[in-house]
Amino acid sequence: MRNALIKEMENIEIEIKLKLDDPKRILNWLKKNAKLIKISDDADYYFDPPDRSFIYKNKHDGTKDADEWFRLRVSEKGNEICYKKWYRNEKTGKSLYADEIETLVGDQKKVLEILKRLGFKETSVIKKHRVSYQYKEFRFDCDTVEGLGFFVEVEFKGQIDNPAEGKEKIFTMLKEIGITDWKKTKRGYSWIQWNPDDEHFED
Repeated sequence: MRNALIKEMENIEIEIKLKLDDPKRILNWLKKNAKLIKISDDADYYFDPPDRSFIYKNKHDGTKDADEWFRLRVSEKGNEICYKKWYRNEKTGKSLYADEIETLVGDQKKVLEILKRLGFKETSVIKKHRVSYQYKEFRFDCDTVEGLGFFVEVEFKGQIDNPAEGKEKIFTMLKEIGITDWKKTKRGYSWIQWNPDDEHFED
């Protein structure tokens, strides 16, 4: 039973995305205490499938939103496609965790051409400079996003019995290392791009 749960958790992503008052503070901390994993310049292309749209009007706040994503990430380190499905608290609409399935692919232009011919529709393009670190069971992706600014994604990479526990571990870790000057985004970069005039952070 335990092995089956661990296998199931391999395709689950538990993360939060933060906007900080003083980015230099966490960057300096990471340089001193965490392991640098990679530095990359990425372009993320998001698509709707041919038969439907992932985008809908959120009943909680009226914004354009999506619970599913299909993405092509183009990077000098290699290109990959990814499918995500988010699970949210039914009362608040806040995300809990996501199924995440990703794999490497080849030539960017050919993949884009295949998707175009199959009827996939581009919904968003996010370009960013990313610096990634590993600290214990946590991964930090520090992103400078074109047109949006600086953010930090923190992902829990350890083993737990319940995905809902992962975010609590992230919040506890941030408190322990003294990072408190942050605001949590409601959704991802595409959501912020789709809703430029809305409040992007949780209370």
